[in-house]
Amino acid sequence: MDVEPEALHITPARLSALSDGVIAIAATLLILDLKAPAAGQPVWRTLGHQWPALDTYAVTFLVIGIAWIHHHNLFHQVRQVDRTLLLLNIGMLATISFLPLPTATLGSHLRGIGATSAAVLYALSMTASALWFTLFWNHLCRHPELLHPGAREQARAARRKSLLGPAGYALAALLALVSPMGSLALCAALVAYFVIGRRAPPTRTRVGGRPGTPVRATEAGEQERVTTS
Repeated sequence: MDVEPEALHITPARLSALSDGVIAIAATLLILDLKAPAAGQPVWRTLGHQWPALDTYAVTFLVIGIAWIHHHNLFHQVRQVDRTLLLLNIGMLATISFLPLPTATLGSHLRGIGATSAAVLYALSMTASALWFTLFWNHLCRHPELLHPGAREQARAARRKSLLGPAGYALAALLALVSPMGSLALCAALVAYFVIGRRAPPTRTRVGGRPGTPVRATEAGEQERVTTS
């Protein structure tokens, strides 16, 4: 029995499942660089000595969490995955899985020799992780047939908004040359904006239309807007 070519395509759901696993592992690895206070050591004082590692952990964990939310929202708009989109996703996962290294490096060097280099590495890694979403949206704008019909008109606006992340983190990399601490603070400010300065993520998790409009699955496995009177 011959297999239809369409059946060989990687679906958005399968791609998202792989991405969820890699992102979850990357987020979990961040905690390995932090050390629990040993028996007999003062808890708060010992943890206080680790504040650079704790700060970088918190910022990076939120960055990975935001990346997961944006990835979910983006692929909620995708109806078909092509080869380029698949390769872009692999590149994004490689960058996300790399983040524990610059996070641990900055956490251990922020107060000593090598702080500038560590902060530059950290900010550039953040820039790369954010840039993939601009590349995602740019490809989808050039190939709107990959999107659900209701999402095509939103792709250009999403591409434009996605530039804020890589531009902000690139600025943090330049700031690191002068002030490593200021660079980390700018990264934290960007994360705070992405968490509380935009509309809540659930209102953007939709296929076109207005927030909260229900969707249903068609027999072809795609999502279709349910019209209500």
